[in-house]
Amino acid sequence: MREPLLSRVTSRLSNWFPVLLLGVLAALTYWLDAQVQRGGSGPGAERKEPDYYVENFAATRFGPDGSVVQKLAAKRLTHFPGDAPAEITAPELVTTTPGKPTLRVRADRGTISPDNENVWLAGRVVGVRDATATRSRLTITTDYLHVRPREEKADTDHKVTIADANGTHTGNALEADNKARTLRLRNGVVGELNAHPN
Repeated sequence: MREPLLSRVTSRLSNWFPVLLLGVLAALTYWLDAQVQRGGSGPGAERKEPDYYVENFAATRFGPDGSVVQKLAAKRLTHFPGDAPAEITAPELVTTTPGKPTLRVRADRGTISPDNENVWLAGRVVGVRDATATRSRLTITTDYLHVRPREEKADTDHKVTIADANGTHTGNALEADNKARTLRLRNGVVGELNAHPN
């Protein structure tokens, strides 16, 4: 007499059940490990909590002769554990290299790399270079700027406007080098020159 079909199916499932269970557990373990490795970046993942913050933050860099060459200040600095960048609110970076005009850059917010070599500014970003005997005051405005303070360089691939006594120019990318005193405006550059610059 033949074994009923239902009985045979149940028997086969019973034999395969441990294998299926191990497969499901292995897949679940792999998924959990992937979530942990990428820091829980999936939907609903929580960001890391800060380990400390500083109100009215200020950091100063000195030159070989002890003179102040750069100062970074912010209303608030929020530091995160590990290699996450620190967040800054209302930052202002002032460069006072001897023999060169003072350069001030402020923004609504920003982040600082763990090694302090990179500062990313966002929101309303305004950079002002003081006037000299031969050059007028210069103002740069954009909504994003990557600054390398130690190198005194900055760049952006966002829309940027440069204005001085000679006129106003707008482009979609900028490379600035304060040491070399160069500004390179690129990508769709348009400008308007003043008829009688001051």
